[in-house]
Amino acid sequence: MSATHDRKPRTDTLSKERVDHDRPTRRSAILRSIACVVFAALAAASEVRAASPAESFVQSNIERSYAILNDPGLNPSERQLRFRDLLSSFVDVTRVALFTLGPHARGADQASIERFERAFAVFLTEVYLRGLNSYTTLKVTGSTERAAGDVIVNVAATRANGPPQLIAFRVRRADGGRHVVTDLQLEGAWLAITQRAEYAAYLQRNGGGLGALSAEVEQRAARLRVARIESEIQRRGRT
Repeated sequence: MSATHDRKPRTDTLSKERVDHDRPTRRSAILRSIACVVFAALAAASEVRAASPAESFVQSNIERSYAILNDPGLNPSERQLRFRDLLSSFVDVTRVALFTLGPHARGADQASIERFERAFAVFLTEVYLRGLNSYTTLKVTGSTERAAGDVIVNVAATRANGPPQLIAFRVRRADGGRHVVTDLQLEGAWLAITQRAEYAAYLQRNGGGLGALSAEVEQRAARLRVARIESEIQRRGRT
């Protein structure tokens, strides 16, 4: 009667099998790592390509705006003056103001036009300040070129309380090739277009008097300013 003996596999055979078994796993891990690196590089390149001159222009001025807004050394009046200077550097206020007047600008004397432009500049400053106070962050997300030198820059706006919102800046090329903002979209409505309709209705009701319209715009800006100052006082009281 012959005895049956268990034969143990050779150690070198087991090692080889383990190596053969582990090799696909290691290869997959290496490929995944390479894929992650490539994807990150492509994403970074995509972001670089997306940063068009118009987008960089808008994002830069947003950051400059928040620097003024968050400067603790400025009182409300100083902050408003700094913002007005900032807006005049990147918004074509004269162009926007004349657009809002439409045909009512024709035939008006220069003094009346200049008064309205000053009133509109203050009003626009307060509208922009109110928007900045409403949002915690503004981040450029992309742009659409309407025509050569005419770009809509999209911005994601986040709030401390409430859903995020999309706003947009219309950016055009001015003399010398520099960028300027010619309109601002808030809650789906373009500011200049909305104001043009409102001013036309006001002038129709009041006999087309540009002086009366300027006074009305000054009063609107003053009301926005009072509300802004009260909001700033309350916010500082909570901090």
